[in-house]
Amino acid sequence: MKLKLALARSFVAFALILASLTSGYSQEKKVNLALNAEVLASSEAPGYPAKNIADGKITRESKWMSATNKAPHVVELDFEKYCNVSEIRFSSGIPDHERTVTERNQATGFFSVKNFKIQYWDDANWTDFPKAVVLENRQTTVVFKFTNPISTYKIRMVADDGEKISVMEIEVIGSVSEDMPLPPKVESDIEEKAEIAGDQDATLKVTNKVVGKTFKYVGYNQGYFLPGYNVSGWLEYSGVNSIRIWPNLNTYAPVSAVQVDEGVTTVAEFDKRKADLRTNPESSKYIKWDSLMPIYATPDFSSNNTMEFDYAITESKRLGIEPVLQINSRDFDSTWSNKWQQWQRFYSLAYHAAKKADVTMFAMQNEPNHRHSGPMKLDQWIGGMQIVSDAVHSAIEDVNTNYGKNLKAKFVGPVTAGQNTDWWATIAKNIRTDYHGKTVDHDLIDIFSTHSYNSPAAGYSTRVNNIRKLLKENHPENQAIPIVFTEIGRWMNAYLIDKEETMDSPSLFTEWAGIYASNMNNGAYGMWAFKFVTNVSDAYPRGIKSGHHYTWPGTRFVEDAHVNLAKGAKVKSSSGASKAKRITDGSKSDASAWTSDATDKQTWLEIDLGKPTELGSAIIYTGSEGGVFTAPDRVRNFRLEYWTGSQWQEIPGTSQKDNKYAQVYLPFKEPVTTSKVRFSSEDEGALKVREIKLLDKDAVPDKSPDYNISGIQRTGEVVRLFAKGFKDERDLLEVNRSNDDNGLDTYVSLDKNTNTYYMWLVQRGSFAYHLDMDLSELDLETGTPIIGETVDEHTHGEVSTIRQLAADKKIKLTLPPQSVTLLSIPQGNLTKTLVSANADAYVTGGTGRTKNHSGGKDLRVSLNAANPDQNAVSYVGFKIPQDQSKIKKVLLTVSGKVDKGDKPFRLHVYAVPSEKISKKVIDWNNAPYLDEHEALIEDVGGAVKVAGELAFSTIEKARHLDVTDIVKKNATEDITFILVRETRQLGDDEDKGRTLVIKSREAGDAPRLEIWSNK
Repeated sequence: MKLKLALARSFVAFALILASLTSGYSQEKKVNLALNAEVLASSEAPGYPAKNIADGKITRESKWMSATNKAPHVVELDFEKYCNVSEIRFSSGIPDHERTVTERNQATGFFSVKNFKIQYWDDANWTDFPKAVVLENRQTTVVFKFTNPISTYKIRMVADDGEKISVMEIEVIGSVSEDMPLPPKVESDIEEKAEIAGDQDATLKVTNKVVGKTFKYVGYNQGYFLPGYNVSGWLEYSGVNSIRIWPNLNTYAPVSAVQVDEGVTTVAEFDKRKADLRTNPESSKYIKWDSLMPIYATPDFSSNNTMEFDYAITESKRLGIEPVLQINSRDFDSTWSNKWQQWQRFYSLAYHAAKKADVTMFAMQNEPNHRHSGPMKLDQWIGGMQIVSDAVHSAIEDVNTNYGKNLKAKFVGPVTAGQNTDWWATIAKNIRTDYHGKTVDHDLIDIFSTHSYNSPAAGYSTRVNNIRKLLKENHPENQAIPIVFTEIGRWMNAYLIDKEETMDSPSLFTEWAGIYASNMNNGAYGMWAFKFVTNVSDAYPRGIKSGHHYTWPGTRFVEDAHVNLAKGAKVKSSSGASKAKRITDGSKSDASAWTSDATDKQTWLEIDLGKPTELGSAIIYTGSEGGVFTAPDRVRNFRLEYWTGSQWQEIPGTSQKDNKYAQVYLPFKEPVTTSKVRFSSEDEGALKVREIKLLDKDAVPDKSPDYNISGIQRTGEVVRLFAKGFKDERDLLEVNRSNDDNGLDTYVSLDKNTNTYYMWLVQRGSFAYHLDMDLSELDLETGTPIIGETVDEHTHGEVSTIRQLAADKKIKLTLPPQSVTLLSIPQGNLTKTLVSANADAYVTGGTGRTKNHSGGKDLRVSLNAANPDQNAVSYVGFKIPQDQSKIKKVLLTVSGKVDKGDKPFRLHVYAVPSEKISKKVIDWNNAPYLDEHEALIEDVGGAVKVAGELAFSTIEKARHLDVTDIVKKNATEDITFILVRETRQLGDDEDKGRTLVIKSREAGDAPRLEIWSNK
């Protein structure tokens, strides 16, 4: 034993001496190996060659920039000698000291490369450096240090950002291996990329071979969810089968409602009380159900996700939507009294939700590794997970026992933010260790969940597979568990708010469609889009830009319905006096903007109303024209002042700091009477103001709360189409394609419940894609309808393609630039029936509200909030064939055009099953479900169903909607469709003065239903 100890000590001493000598030698020889290395890149923008990343200069003036948006972006450095690499410094974006005034306003990491990895050549393959895979990077310089130097002679950076990237420098610190021979010359495998200019062609052959499954869950993260509003109607229209609901634990399971006892000091006592509670959960002495039951049915306004809990879960159940309850709490420690308290709280909420609405999925503490969550310590989260998982599983078991149900609990975790492999690995290792510290025969986490933002479709090509591999390697039984993203978005809101892109932009919604495809191809179990609506939050008091639907955030205010008292008023300014009058000309366009001199110390605009006027609110438009959210050049800090007669005084409540919006509505705390109003800002640089409106004291939001959804964005239509074809674990079929373009997605599923094939066709290029598709191996009859719904620059999810399958079972289809298309192809021997409208009419507001507009050849739709006489809404009625059991597809067709304007005229279509209209008597006063005062449909989500959107141009053309689900789910003899242009947000006046004219039943191309049924 002594000899072994002596030898060990000698070995340690020798190792220390050797390490010291080696360290000294290495310190002397460590250099930047990348300096002037040979550099190759997948693309180079003119003026920004790849060699710049190895010139020793960290500046925006000497950088490499890719020439294309298309990922992956690759840059390779060849040292031409074997080297020992101990550190890498990766610098991208713009150094803080080189940013302009506008650039300094951007969120941290806005300009940096977001998602990348650094790899080395191991003489056979490209291998990741240890912990050198970065997702959602927010740093200008990222440093990687390696305890054990890596021997290699070349490295590369691979980035999957879906935009042009710039890298200032890659510094590779280490030493040359002088005793190694020169490495062999290996030809680089970098694929040079260039922007594709011309149209592309591809052939597809679909086979019956099952190659995987679609998602189990296609879901949303909740926004507002209260009774009396239209949220459930839009949820039903979305077609999702899950929603992540955020009940506040302190509201719905307060500590006061459970037993709190410091005397619980052992696991034995914990188990004893748990067993006692579970013997009779609803009559126990532990949970105060009498105090909890009223809370469940009371609206909770304590968080961003305003809801009434019982309504949210029961309405979800009615719609066939499975909730995930995201229940947040960081109150976990190692004491058994704390564990007992927390167990009861989670148990009570899970028990009630399962009993009331069959809820089975639960998660704890959103993003526990995020700084805003503390962050929680990993061992703290694991200890909490052991308690919460047991609580929710016990609750579901007890509901099954007491109510004869057969529910299966699913604990979802760890709902982490970003890439956190250390957390994931440790959690996987502990997934079968319960709160006793014992190994059990089942996983405590049923579904693995994480979150992801800021990656394009290409960034998910292997993401799920990489997570699955890590989980299996660390799982006690080397097993995989389902993997989901309970939050996911193309951009996090902090970045999107400063981008020109919107949720309607083709560049964004096609990446969003591709993210679905990539994760499905990787075998993901589901995705919950963030977020359902543009609801407000502490950080975004006027709403988040990344919502898929517009919503009224508790108050409804239509700007155009009120008189602008500043219109035409005289204006003085700090500079640019000749153009200052533009801010009161009534135009919010870029062409009618005023811009200050960049040298102004204080920027101001003084509006002279000419006489004392009582004012109650103002609306300010700054930065570039792009809607309520989108203006990177908006004015960030400003205030409004009024002239008292002797001095300028700030209007209380109008001072804005770190403003995030192009359009700012400012209701005054108290009305002010003044003859002059001044806009003032100390922001640096040239400030752009497009319009300032001043309204009277009566121009205030409606007194009644309003949480209604006011419209859908194109990304929301993409979610709907994907959910329609690729939820519920359907079979994915093999698609053989002639190319491997990662900008083109082609997937096929089979829904055996409806016997329908679905094809997901996404193309992200700025060119047309001509597809030649062979469906001959599928079980399809000649003549079967092929229905294509499309989202692109001109369409919003409506039907764009109606074909019949030819005898050779082949289809030629052209995908428009940057488009998303879902093809629906039903099985069976089908026949087509055309059903013409049996009644139609339009109604007008204002002085024409008692007029009946029917019998003519036109129907009309228009919106002018400033003039009710110019509001028109159309109604079209049909009688449905009685034998509806055979119906496979139903398309609504209307033909028309808008009278003027370049932008599409986009309207909502609603359906009212069982509603039979009379064309002889209908007017605004008695039109079904029409608001008394404005073009707005009521009872959406109740008697009224959302049927979709249609967009019209100045070219007369037939437009189509797939209304199959509405007809089949609401068996009825009669159905009425309402066509209406509703206000989407407070400044929405883009269709003011335009009128959509639709062919009526008296015209040649009358409204009709195209019904395909089994023979």
